[in-house]
This record gives sequence, structure tokens and C-alpha cells, in this order.
Amino acid sequence: MGIDAAIPSAPKVLTSSEYAESQSKAKQSEEDLGRDAFLTLFTAQLQNQDPLSPMKNEAFVSQLAQFSSLESMQSVDISMQSMTEGMKSDRFLLGANLLGTKINVPGEQTPLSEGGRISGVAKLEQSHDAVTFTVNNAAGKPVYQEQLLNVPAGPLQLNWSGFNAAGERQAAGHYSLSLTAVTDGESVEIPVSTSQVIQSVSWNEAKSEAQVEISSGRTFSLADLEKFNI
Repeated sequence: MGIDAAIPSAPKVLTSSEYAESQSKAKQSEEDLGRDAFLTLFTAQLQNQDPLSPMKNEAFVSQLAQFSSLESMQSVDISMQSMTEGMKSDRFLLGANLLGTKINVPGEQTPLSEGGRISGVAKLEQSHDAVTFTVNNAAGKPVYQEQLLNVPAGPLQLNWSGFNAAGERQAAGHYSLSLTAVTDGESVEIPVSTSQVIQSVSWNEAKSEAQVEISSGRTFSLADLEKFNI
């Protein structure tokens, strides 16, 4: 007597590759797959696998490992974002505390008040037999010029009392300081830094850094500032 046993057809079961393909094609929401959603899908996959051809243990372990790795990366990303936001607040607060502070900036015009004076500083890479110190008004016209002899290398402090060579007091306004030296028969311009006031602070999203702005509109990164004046 033969045995005629009919095995019921198994329901449609997704293999690991089909499951992965369906997941990649599925429309993703704004939030990444969460733990609960993953466990729900994983449980459904276990319940609907073919009992005669179950998924290998390696496949299960691989999926769990991938989810664990993804979850860890998300946690690290959240922590990094939180740390970045904290650093942004700290840097911006530091910049805000610098409002009204003076910094040394090369090549800028600086204001001369009534009865006041202007000072600046230049960095000489080498000594010079002679250098020419010039003060120009806002229109670029020289109003004072002085020659300095036997100038050693290093920082050179420059001061202008506000008078021209004839001893006439110059009008209040903006003036620029310049220093010229002759090296190997060629005239070389040496940058002169003058004191400028920080008037505003902004945040550069592209560089993720705080920037300060002076009255001329030029901006500087906090990392580029070397000296603050009281």
C-alpha cells in the first residue's frame, strides 16, 4: 500500500537577497529605520521563511551585525552633532565677547581723532640701512614722511603725532601708514598693522567657524587673530 502524501505549497517567502532588494527600493521616510521597525520586519521574515529551506544562520547574524553597526553609527553621528552644536555656541559666545575689542590688522586705514595720534607696528624680516615711514590721508595723498636709519630686524613700532612735516595739525579723519625699504636696489613695501575695532560677529556655516568684522567690512576668522588690544 502506497502512501500518497501531498505537501501543501509554501507561502511566498523572501530570500535574503530579495529582502535586501525590496528594502533598497522601498521609499525611505525622513527618519532612518528604527529598532522597533527592524525587529518587526526581522520577526516577520523568520515567521515566513520556508521550513524546508530556512535561511542560514550566517545570514541572520549578518543582518543583526549590519543593524548593530548602523545603530552605532547613528549614535556616534548624534553625539558628533551635539558636540558640534556645543562648540559652535562656545565659539560664537567667545566672538560676541570680543565686540569692541581692538585687534592689529595690516593695510587698513585708521581714524585720527581731534588732537590724537596714530600708532602701528611692522615686522621686519631683516635689518635695513634705511626705511621710509609714510602717512597717507583717506585720498591716498602723503601728509607726513620720515626716514628711519639703521633699523634692526624684528617688530618696529611706528608713531605719528598728527602733524605734517611743517608742524601743521592735520584734520581728524582716516589715515593709513606704510613702510618702504630698499633691498638689492628694489623698493619693498612692508605691511604696517594698526589697531582696529571689532564691530560685529558672524558664523560661517561653510567653514564652521566664528568670524569677526571690523569697520571697513573685512572679516577675519578667530583662528587668524594673533593679538588683542585693550
